[in-house]
Amino acid sequence: MTDTPISARITPSDEILRDDGTIDSTGLLDEVSLYNLYDDRESPEQDAERILEITYPTDTLSTIIRNTARNLNGDADFSEGGQIVGGGYGSGKSHIELVIYHLFNSPELGQAWVDQQGIDADIPTQTKTAALQMFNLEKDYNRLSEAVGDYLGIDEWVGGTDLPTVHQIRDTLDGEPALVLLDEFERWYGMMEREDYRDDNLAFLQNLLEAAGRDDTRLSVFVSLLYENEDVQAITQRTNPFTHDLGSRRDEKIEFILHRLIGEVTDVDGVSSLAKEYTDVYRQNDQIELEDYHDMERRIERYYPFHPLTLELLMEKYSEQRTSSDARGLLRFLTEILSDNYSETDLILTGNVDVHKYTDRFQYIDNELVGKYINDYNRLQKSDGTFDEFIEELINITLLHSLARAGEEGANKREMLMGVMRKGINAHRIIQTFTEDVYGHAWHIHRINGEYAFDVEENPAARIEKKAEDIHKHDAIHRTESLIQEDLFDGRNNVYILDPVNTEQDIPDNKTFKIVVSLAAKQNYDEVFEELTTGQNREFNNTLVLVTPEKLAGIDSNTGIRQLARKVVAGEQLKREEEVLPEGFEEIHDQNYQNLRDRVKDKFGTVHTSTERGLFPQALPTGPGVDFYDATVSVVKPDPSQLRSEVKNAVKDEGASGIQYEHLRNDFYRETTHATLTEESELEEAIKSLCQGGVIKVGGYFEERVRSLGNDTNLVHQQYVSKDDNEKDEEETNTITVDTSGSDIEGSSETTTSGGTMTETETSGSGKTATPKTAFSCPQCGEELKSTSCECGFEFDASGVVEGEVSVEGATVDQLLDEFGLEKPEGPKIRPYPVMGTIDADNKPDLIDQIERETQGWDIHEATITIEGVLTSDDLGEYGINADALDKRVSLDETFEITPDEPLDHSSFLALLWDLNVPKKASLSVKMQVDKNE
Repeated sequence: MTDTPISARITPSDEILRDDGTIDSTGLLDEVSLYNLYDDRESPEQDAERILEITYPTDTLSTIIRNTARNLNGDADFSEGGQIVGGGYGSGKSHIELVIYHLFNSPELGQAWVDQQGIDADIPTQTKTAALQMFNLEKDYNRLSEAVGDYLGIDEWVGGTDLPTVHQIRDTLDGEPALVLLDEFERWYGMMEREDYRDDNLAFLQNLLEAAGRDDTRLSVFVSLLYENEDVQAITQRTNPFTHDLGSRRDEKIEFILHRLIGEVTDVDGVSSLAKEYTDVYRQNDQIELEDYHDMERRIERYYPFHPLTLELLMEKYSEQRTSSDARGLLRFLTEILSDNYSETDLILTGNVDVHKYTDRFQYIDNELVGKYINDYNRLQKSDGTFDEFIEELINITLLHSLARAGEEGANKREMLMGVMRKGINAHRIIQTFTEDVYGHAWHIHRINGEYAFDVEENPAARIEKKAEDIHKHDAIHRTESLIQEDLFDGRNNVYILDPVNTEQDIPDNKTFKIVVSLAAKQNYDEVFEELTTGQNREFNNTLVLVTPEKLAGIDSNTGIRQLARKVVAGEQLKREEEVLPEGFEEIHDQNYQNLRDRVKDKFGTVHTSTERGLFPQALPTGPGVDFYDATVSVVKPDPSQLRSEVKNAVKDEGASGIQYEHLRNDFYRETTHATLTEESELEEAIKSLCQGGVIKVGGYFEERVRSLGNDTNLVHQQYVSKDDNEKDEEETNTITVDTSGSDIEGSSETTTSGGTMTETETSGSGKTATPKTAFSCPQCGEELKSTSCECGFEFDASGVVEGEVSVEGATVDQLLDEFGLEKPEGPKIRPYPVMGTIDADNKPDLIDQIERETQGWDIHEATITIEGVLTSDDLGEYGINADALDKRVSLDETFEITPDEPLDHSSFLALLWDLNVPKKASLSVKMQVDKNE
């Protein structure tokens, strides 16, 4: 309650003031109907004295009175008896017609009233009057001429079928003043049951108006219009009558309302001081910018006890209603608002209108929108039924400005401030309350062109935007980092973020190809790469490439991207925290994510690969559906001819001793002067191609296909390979010599011969039989072969024997195969790998690194992959489980049985492992069925 309430400055009108001093709208005549003039029972409309007492003589009413008096008095200089009173529902048309009726139907009372109001008009002492509210006539007339004749007491117009002409109207009236008031004519005229009489009714209306415009006929005709029927409008304008548009006379409507509600201003100086106080408050606030502060001060005085914005807003919203009774209820509603605030406040602001109390009234304007307001009102209300400061007022102000304009118009910040702010109230606190506690929490309030409006549709975007305000910048950047890794680079485990915001940078130092993504933009990245490699004492520096934004505008510093990321994080948090979310939330959230993805994607990019002269930038291919990982690999992947050249030169530099494959491969992984390998198979293919072309010798292979390439395989440049040595190697490699002989030695003993060994066995008889034993000598060291491999490193298999790569001297191929239990190959030789146990690793990159080394050139026919680990909250999210409380409390034990229709080659199997979704903390094991292609 303020120090000086409204009750200290005014007294209510007698019409609404009760004997006990309270304000009550019960006896308020806020709706008048002309048909009550003819009711047998008493009605307020019949009380001429009361009607004139509650009437304020506006300029429009005064003009109508003067014109009517001159016309009915037969003023020679005035002959315009037709007058059109137009306006929407509740604009006061019926009240004006009722006043005119009483002024000229009760001439003595009428003359006294016009004299009291200072209106220069002489009321005729006797006038025939007829007030026809066409929807409530005493009889069901089809012809307008019959109805007018009956109410004026002109019998010859009643029951006839011929329309009275202009001259007949003049002659019938015979110089006697007559007043005809027609209300709601358009609706009566347009009814279907009168369709056959429309032409007659329009014709008679035109005759009445033409007769009223003659100087020899003392007839005044009033027609009230809603401007709903074009035919009626056209007829009324043919005689060019006076037209009074009440819809454009807001000031007069306000004067009428205040006259009805306010009896007297008892403290004029107090009202003047209060108006200045409010205007000074507005001047001191930079968020309220008025064009004319003096005008606002004058209007506060004039509209008191209502603030101008409050009264004008309610008048505007009530004018949107489509039923007259509801629109006319504005006067009663304002009386109730005055009663609510009479002893509570000093000026009725928009925020003082208890919208929730009067929702039944506002539902006539926009029932659906008010229903949404009620939902949000209850949502923002505390459990005890109260609200935090300003919240109820702000949500009420927003609805009032949105009524009949749902989703199109609302309240701006100035209107919110002027609806709540008084001396001593902080403007910043009001706006802060709205942005923090109302917008985003009221599901149906939308932001539209700088205004806040209620709409029938829920606004999930506001809920997300509100939540996004609490998201820290680092969390937004971290979400962007995750999007880059998981989405743009398809969740590959060998993609890392440079200097991540919320986690430690952990880029393993191994031989796996790795992509490092920078969100920051720099002119030059050489120093960044230097710090990332040699600055961290890494061994395998040439396994890294850098992907950066395309231009100097970084991603982490981009305000728009950060704001989108905040919305994405907010949406994800709301999905975890709240059981019920506004309709359309998922669509908005998904769109926010897509917008963020598109904005981030558009920033990329450039791929920087290392050279001996520093980083070499190349454009990253982008476009619809592009996988950034594959695109990066396509840029980095070395040109086969360039790679063969580098291998050739590296092997040649090692001279006659050559270099083992393992050392050459490590050199490529370490030295940034070499091409960067995306897969080890690229190096293998280059070596094999050089061998077949006779450029280098690979182990025992030269100018032929390399069947086996191990870590210790020696590589020698062709200029250090002599022809004799090569032929000798081929002979020793390709020929296994065999010798068989025997001797008669009693007992069981073994005798060594030059070509092999012979074992003696005793027969059942008295003699001895010598059974020769076949011995196969290693073609490389000459020692006896005990199996298909020799300690010197020589090895062979059935396919090599059958295909002629290994020849036999002194025995047949079948004997050689039988001796070592080999079967002739009919297709791929599939065997388990490893023979015993499994390949094990503590993380996916190490597993892939090991398999990549051990399965070069192999085909994988089957594989069993087992994953065991503990899931973090992020891992659980991949399974659709959003529960931070289960972080590291869920274990995983999965086994994948892979049986492809066609065997997977080495590269395809590695790609499958890369795509496998593996928890951050997990152990892995692999068992395979392979064809080594030997």
